[in-house]
Amino acid sequence: MELRHLRYFEAVARHSHVTRAAAELHIAQPALSKQISQLEHELGVALFDRVGRNVRLTEAGEALLPHARAVMAQVESARAEMAERVGLSRGRASVGTPPTVGTQLLPRVLAAFNRRYPGIELRLHEAGVQTLFDLLEAGLTDVGIVTLPVEDEHLTVVPLFTEEMVIVVCRDHALAAQGMAQMADFQEASWVLSPENYELREATLTACQQAGFTPRVVLDGGETDTLLRFVAAGIGIALVPRLAVQETSEVMMLRVTDQKLERTLGLVWRGDRVASPAARALREFLVTQLKRSVYV
Repeated sequence: MELRHLRYFEAVARHSHVTRAAAELHIAQPALSKQISQLEHELGVALFDRVGRNVRLTEAGEALLPHARAVMAQVESARAEMAERVGLSRGRASVGTPPTVGTQLLPRVLAAFNRRYPGIELRLHEAGVQTLFDLLEAGLTDVGIVTLPVEDEHLTVVPLFTEEMVIVVCRDHALAAQGMAQMADFQEASWVLSPENYELREATLTACQQAGFTPRVVLDGGETDTLLRFVAAGIGIALVPRLAVQETSEVMMLRVTDQKLERTLGLVWRGDRVASPAARALREFLVTQLKRSVYV
């Protein structure tokens, strides 16, 4: 039984006339009669009695009619919902991001996206890079903002921007007023670090190693905003993206002069999977908005 058979059957039942039904369906009357006969043959019952030029539903036809109309209603409902999604009046999309980007950039960007597509429900995942890759692999997020380079061949990558990494210290730190320093200047300092699986943690350890020392860690496992608060309280110092301290006056930022410390962020998604219209709209919007400004 095919959907067109049910459509033809319902039209004939509604008109009680094959020719009028054929005109509505824009097919030839003999072709419509043949389709009805095929349906009757498949079901093994007669669906219509012929009464002159008109037709009348049999008992079997009466029983089939509500089912046919229910199926057609469901199909139309599905088509309408898909049309709405294609038109982006409804849908869901999700983005995974490091906490710094989530805090500093995405509120403005996602607010603009919501104004353009108010019917799309957004979901935000803030996590470290490895967790973001896991979410993409599991299909739990549509796009991710991660530090480049990315080695997964299944991910499509669009570079967004490059930003400097800086040392943050409390306002009464001995070097606070200088505005710049060398990594070697912090060999005896106390450090606060991001959690495991965060690229910021690895960047800190690598920078210290290149300067010839292992950092003395006094606090281990804080998110970026938490690290900044601990630095402001004088517990230790931290290496963070410059973006993280754009709007805070509680800490002082020192540029590192003896190493080129920076990170490049990119938008990634699974290129081997079909994205929903809402997900495609979100990733195109993020690329446009995040590449439009310069964060260095």
